[in-house]
Amino acid sequence: MGRPLNKTFFGTPTASGNEIKVNFHDGSAVVEGHIVKQLGSKKFRVRATEDGGSYDRTLVTGKLPAALTGTEMTISVKGDDDETYGVSKIAGRKVTVKQPSATGSNALDGTSISWNFTVAGADGAVQVEEAGDDDTKAGTDDTDFTEDA
Repeated sequence: MGRPLNKTFFGTPTASGNEIKVNFHDGSAVVEGHIVKQLGSKKFRVRATEDGGSYDRTLVTGKLPAALTGTEMTISVKGDDDETYGVSKIAGRKVTVKQPSATGSNALDGTSISWNFTVAGADGAVQVEEAGDDDTKAGTDDTDFTEDA
């Protein structure tokens, strides 16, 4: 599985933590949620925000979140070029990013780059969407990057 993600990035969103936000298909629609457990290099157990069930999903690339089906999920990041990318591979310290569409410059497409939760700037890392400070849908405490349509 390579270098697995640190378990502190999983679980129910809290104000004191940084939990990775995901988009996934829950069988009937695309929903936002967070990672519960890493099952493999591209397989995760995820849970929808404010919903009880957990689902095993596979990380896919080259798709916008709205286009997800079946057992697919995405993780979004924002690069220093202010573009939103999909993650094709994520490890403890680096992600490989892929353009979700042909819109924008997509200068980082296909690169392996470090990641963190801080606002994108000229730090040489991409910013991962953060799941927020609680497990409720109300409010805007989670990071929400605008994906290309």
